[in-house]
Formats: sequence, structure tokens, C-alpha cells
Amino acid sequence: MYLHGHFYNQREERIEVHILTGGDRTKETVIGDKNGELSFTDDPVELTSQVNDTFDHLLCQQATVRLLARNFVPDFFCASCRDAVVNIYREGKCLFAGFIEPQSYSQGYNEEFDEIELSCIDALTALQYAKYRDVGSLGVLYNVVKAEAEQRTFLVMLKEILGGVTAELDIVGGNAMRYLYDGSKAVDDLAGNRYAIFGQLTVSELLFMGDEEDDVWQQDEVLEEILKYLNLHIVQDGFTFYLFSWESVKGDERIYWRDLLTGASVTTARQTTDIVTGLVTDTDTTISVGEVYNKIMLTAKVESMESVIESPLDNDLLKSPFSNKQKYMTEYSSDGEGTKAINAFDAMTHGQETSYSGGCVTDWYVQMMNNSQWLFPKSGSGNLMEEYCSEGRNQHLLPNFLAKNQGAAIMALGKVEKKTDGKDNSPTSKVEMTNYLVVSVNGNCDDKEATTYPNANSLKADIPRAVYNGCMTGGVFSPTDEGTTNYIVLSGKLVLNPVMKLTDTYAQIHYSSMIYAWWHKTVPSRNNGDGRYYTQQWWATETPNVGTTWDIITDHGFVPFTDTGPQLYEFKYSAIGDGSDHISKVGVLACMLIIGDKCVVEKGTEGQVTDFEWRKYKTLEECSSEDEYYQQCFTIGFDPKIGDKIVGTKFDLQNNVNYELGIDAEGIAIPIKKADKVSGRVKFMILGPVNALWDVVTRRHKTWFRHTKWNSTTIPLLAHVSSIMVEQFEVKIYSDNGLVNNTGDNDLVYMSDTKESFVNVKDDIEMKINSALTAAECQTLDVTDSVKMSTPLNTLTGEGLLAVYDYSRGVSAKPEQLYVDYYYKEWHAPRVVMTQKLTDTDGGIVSLFAHYRHPMMDKTFFVQGISRNLEEGYAEMTLKEIEQ
Repeated sequence: MYLHGHFYNQREERIEVHILTGGDRTKETVIGDKNGELSFTDDPVELTSQVNDTFDHLLCQQATVRLLARNFVPDFFCASCRDAVVNIYREGKCLFAGFIEPQSYSQGYNEEFDEIELSCIDALTALQYAKYRDVGSLGVLYNVVKAEAEQRTFLVMLKEILGGVTAELDIVGGNAMRYLYDGSKAVDDLAGNRYAIFGQLTVSELLFMGDEEDDVWQQDEVLEEILKYLNLHIVQDGFTFYLFSWESVKGDERIYWRDLLTGASVTTARQTTDIVTGLVTDTDTTISVGEVYNKIMLTAKVESMESVIESPLDNDLLKSPFSNKQKYMTEYSSDGEGTKAINAFDAMTHGQETSYSGGCVTDWYVQMMNNSQWLFPKSGSGNLMEEYCSEGRNQHLLPNFLAKNQGAAIMALGKVEKKTDGKDNSPTSKVEMTNYLVVSVNGNCDDKEATTYPNANSLKADIPRAVYNGCMTGGVFSPTDEGTTNYIVLSGKLVLNPVMKLTDTYAQIHYSSMIYAWWHKTVPSRNNGDGRYYTQQWWATETPNVGTTWDIITDHGFVPFTDTGPQLYEFKYSAIGDGSDHISKVGVLACMLIIGDKCVVEKGTEGQVTDFEWRKYKTLEECSSEDEYYQQCFTIGFDPKIGDKIVGTKFDLQNNVNYELGIDAEGIAIPIKKADKVSGRVKFMILGPVNALWDVVTRRHKTWFRHTKWNSTTIPLLAHVSSIMVEQFEVKIYSDNGLVNNTGDNDLVYMSDTKESFVNVKDDIEMKINSALTAAECQTLDVTDSVKMSTPLNTLTGEGLLAVYDYSRGVSAKPEQLYVDYYYKEWHAPRVVMTQKLTDTDGGIVSLFAHYRHPMMDKTFFVQGISRNLEEGYAEMTLKEIEQ
């Protein structure tokens, strides 16, 4: 419904009220029509300032519209904030544009005409009813928005927030929105940058997204924190939004505005009006002395980053599509090659008891796990989990697929082991399950160059194996000074799971009565030099709790790391490229880490901290060849000791961190220096297994899926690996704090320096956007530095913001310091606050940016807030003394 009407106030000025509910103009009602349903009361319209004091950054106002209604008007009840738009004009100029406050309407029924009072809020107030990026509104999903989060400029966020709330704000039409900025803060003192700070600072959206949907910031919180950080304030005047500092308001010079939307310039001339009897409307003037704070304390609420990505094995993120684990494989093993061993093997594979001391039956259980932040493609696209696990049935299908194809997945694996010697018949109370990131390899044990598998072509065809599609961190990763180094550290454990040879398939042995046909056909055993008789039986079920049955059509499935299989290829030393040297680094998985427009490249030969560098990331289309593209990666691997067996042994990820780095971590450390200028959204991929060769040493090609020169004694390691299994994998971020370790683990607090004996502290100020700190500043402030999501990036320098330039004072300093300094100067001494009613007419003396002087007190005041009574034509001004 479209309702509109006008009246003339006591100063013969035309006041118009326009109300549009539900965006529907099909029904039109004129307020004040003779014999109409609605008319104005005797005191129809008031505008009220909601400003508390100068600490407010969103200077909001409300409007009250009073009408007489003949009947109930259901359109005035608003379920949500933006259901009903209100515009109020005086002499053709919009004074208020906002909304009817939601769920606040009530109406009486006692008289022929009942008075209704519409409480209206301006656009700034309305922001509290919407979450950042409109998360939770129709069609806007939290997970989708968070996954797409990135570094965004203050300007983009400002335009989005204000643009969203004002999109349907103009009822009459023909009015352009304006965002006028006074240019009081800039990134530097260059004239060309004076009005550009909003477009030159970026911050990670993840700061506003929280850990779950309920944690997402409201839009007014986001806008307030941006303005608080720069110590700016915003006020709405009709369709114009002014962004300013109080210093500009108090100053004697003109204010030169710049429209952030169009770039147009606007000037406000300085006007000082004496408060004299002829301008005052009544004698209700109140004069008070404002509170005094002689210590201002600002606490920086730092949002530090610990993890760079969410681990694929994070228990909090793992959820299985299946209701429970299920039995997947049974191992039958009989150590030795003599008659006792083979007879025991015969009994085990035919469901009979045996007391042989070297026998063991091991049941393996599996439960497929899903991490919504990770994607596991099939042949480079799609998602294996969706294809094989989405219905929660036939859990064995994906492991069976991985046993015969290239791919990756997350599995929880556990076992129940039963010795056949009969010495322990106690039941197993619980199956301990361990989460693994599994990358299938399926080597064919063929060492010939022409026929070995996997090979360069097969490895390349299945890039990538795993993709992190979450969005946990983002922001400025580079430190702010040359003396500090940040490190991304990858940690965990991995194993090259060997191909397990069998005496024969379970079906062949089970259905045979001639067990001696396999006499002496043993496979290597860790417990017996003569080997062992060994086979595997596979199980299947449609749903886990129904009970499994022998999967007779499967002769070979996915084999967990049993820790009883062969251990192959004793490590002596390794080499990269075609040379060889004494370096203890065996590359296992090739990974690509991209942050913003930079990627990590492993350029050295030792897997040491100095072997990593950050380069400009180039897409495949930008590269001259596939090799150039895929060399934009690094490898994770392990650091074996001389004598270790490379295949079949579980290793920690290589540790290149020594005590001299100044970080408390172990793993593969990738340094980030100031000059690297690393910032932005994080992307991470596991490209695939490294095609390493063994020939007393291990060698790998610079392009990870290719191999080096083949010799007659060369053995391709992957040909003897069934899978690569990773556990406890994490990627975290650390700072060496400039190699200073005598700082405290304290909150970061900025405060004014005061010498008074009596101290009244203002200590409830908190900033959630924080400046970067140098190592020297950390030591001075007695805080430990960290990599912060809450630090803005200066796009001109590519570094975390250390300082801004304040044009009002002509100084450059940290925004936090400027904030504390300003409010200390204003509040450390008594200031007169006066409430005065002045004549208010169109084009008159009442203005947001005017000064008012009280001749008797000989004090000059600035405007803190304006409330208006549009019927009587006066404004109630909240004025505060300008400090000298």
C-alpha cells in the first residue's frame, strides 16, 4: 500500500509523509482526505536523535509519525525491517528516509478515530536487522558465503552495506544516494590519496563470518568497526550519508567532501551562529558538565590465525555418511613355511580352530568419513564422496574403487586381532578407529620403464587428488618488518603403504581341499625368516548394522597399513634432479599452496627452510607449458635416518625447524618474509604422489609426476606402493616475533598517558580491526606478535597497515593511537554540554556542521545531535563545547 499526505506546520512550511508497504503501489491512500481513513494528529511528525555521545560512530535517528485511523491498518505491522519504507520531506527536501520499526505496531479500538504512533528507524539503525552479506536471508547460505570469502576493500563493503539498505529507500523517486567523505584520514599525506583510504584498505571477510552461522556479524557491527578503526562517524540526512571525523566538525575551515560513489566534490562553508533570544523557541535550555575521563584505554581484540587450512582429519569437521563402521577385510596369516604353519593356515581359511602359535586372524573395520571443507575429485573433476557415499549404502564400494583406481578419500580404520594360540580369549571391548587421508597408488610391482605403473601419464591424468575448498583463514600473512619471519608449518605422519603379496586369493584357497598346493608359497614376514602364508578375505553389506557377508567377487580391495607387511628399500641418501647428494628428504606428495596471488615453490634440493620461495602464481593458461604450471608446487615427505626402510615404515613429516628459527613447532616450515607480500585467500591442493626412483638413493624430477633418468638398476618406488596414508595432518602459522622472546602473553591495550592522582578510566572501548605491529612495537607494548586475520592490508604497499595520516592534525600514527589521543583531549577536562531549542526552518540556522556560540559563556559549541519537531518548527540541539 502507498500512503502519502501533507500538512503545513506553524511556520507555513509544507511537510510531506510518504509510506510504502511491501513495495506495493496498487492501492493508494491519501492521508488527510476528507472522509478518508487516515489523517494527521495535532503533533504529527518528530525526528529524534539517538546519539549518546561522541564515542558513537553510527549517529542514528528515529522518526515518530502520529496518525488518526478510522479502522485497523494491518499494513503498518511489519514482520521484518524493510517491509515498510518511510520518507519525510520539508519544503521538498528529504529530512528522513527509513523504515517502520518491525514488530512494534499497536493500535487502539476505543474511538471512531484512534491515534496510532508509527515508530520509524533510519537506514543506519536498520542495519542491525541484517547479517553481513545478508547471511540467513532467503537463498543466502552461510557455508556458500564463507567458502567465497576473500579480502575486500572497506569501500566495497561500505557500498554493499549501505547500498543494500537504501536500494528501495526512495519512494518518490529521482533522488540519488550520496556517501560524502571529509578526507580526514588517508594512508599517507599525498594529495592524490586523501579521499581514497576506503578503497586502499582491505580486510578478510572471514573476520566477520565467525565459526558458525550464529556468529556472523550484523551489518551495523561491520560498518561500526570499520569507522571506529579510522575514528570516523556516519550520519544520515535524507538520502545523503556523511562520513567525518569530529575534528572536521570542530574545525574552523570549510569541509571539503568527496562523494565515494561518483567522485563529485561538495563544500560545506563554516557557519557560526550566536545563540540569542530571537532564535530560541523556549526557556527549556539545560546546561551540564559532561563526564571527565583522564585515562582512555582501548583494547585491541586480536583475531589471530593458528591454522592456515582446516585439516582434512579434524574430528570436529568429520562426519560419516554411513551409520556405523563395518567389517571390510580379514587377514589370515601363518608365520613359517613348514607343515604346522600350512596346516594352521588351512584351518584358518576354512573356519576351523587351530592352536598354532604363529597364526593370526585380523578383522579390519572401515568407516568412510566426509569433511565438507575438502573435495576429492575423480579423474580431476567431480567428487568421489558424492558419487559413492551420498546414499549411505554399500560402504565398501569406494575403498574397492580406490584399490583399482587413482583417487583419495578419508577413512577411519581399525582392527581386531586374534592370535590362534588360544592363550587369550578375552573379548575386545572397543575397536580403536584412526582417521587417515588415503591417496591410492596401486603399484604393479613392475620395475620396467615401459610397463611400470603408475607412470607420468596416469599420475597427470588424476590431478588433483584432494582440494581444500573451505575458507578458514585469510588476511595479511607477511610480517611488517624485515627482522620478523612468519612460518607456515605442515606436520603429521605418513607411510608408503606397500603392495601386499598373497599366497593366493582367499577364494582359491577356501574352495580347495589341496592345501599343499601352496606348500612353500610364502610371502615375507617381519616375525619369521621363512616368511608366512597369507591371504585376505573381503566383506560387504548394504548397510553397516545389518551384518557383513563375504564379498566373493572381490579378490583385491583396499589394504590398510597393517604394519606387518614388507619393508622395502633401505635409505642411504637422496637426490633431486639428475645429480645426487647426501640429503635426507624423500618427497611423497606434491602440493600447491596459493595465498592471494602468490604460491609456494620448492626451488632447492634439501627441503630446508631456504629451499622455499613465494612467486607470482600463474594459471595454466598463463604458463608456457604444463611443466611450468605444475612446478609451482612443493612436496611433503619424510626425513629417514640412514638404514630406515622407505616403503612400509610410518614416518613423521620432515622436520626442517631448528631452535634458531625461534618458533615452537615441528614439521615442514615455509618462511614468509616482509618482501614476499603474501596476503589474501588461501587455496590448497594435493596434486598427487611424487614419482620418485630408488637406486641406492632416491631421485625425483623437478616436475613431480615425471621421473628422472632410468638406469638398469632403477626401481620406481610407486610401483611397490599400494597407497599413501596420512594421519594427524595440520597446516599452521607461526611467527618468530622478531626473535624476541621476553615479551608477555598480554592483551594489546593502547592507553593515554596520565599523571593525575585521581583517575577515572574509560576502559570499555574495544577495536576488532587492528593495526600491524613491528617487532620493536611488540617489545615496547610487551605483547607477542601473531599473524592476524583482523589486520587490514594496505594495497599500495602490499603490507599490513602500520599507520594512517590524520589531516586534521597533520600527523601519521597508528589508528589506535590517534583514537586514544583524540578522545583523551576531548574528555580529560570538563566540557559544557548544552541542550537548546532553536528555530528550525528550511535553509535556516540549524545545521549538522555549524558552530553555535553562547555569548554569555563565551563558549563555542559543535552539534552532537539534532531532534526536530516539524509541526512547531523547532530543533532541539545537543551541543558540546569545543575544546580550546
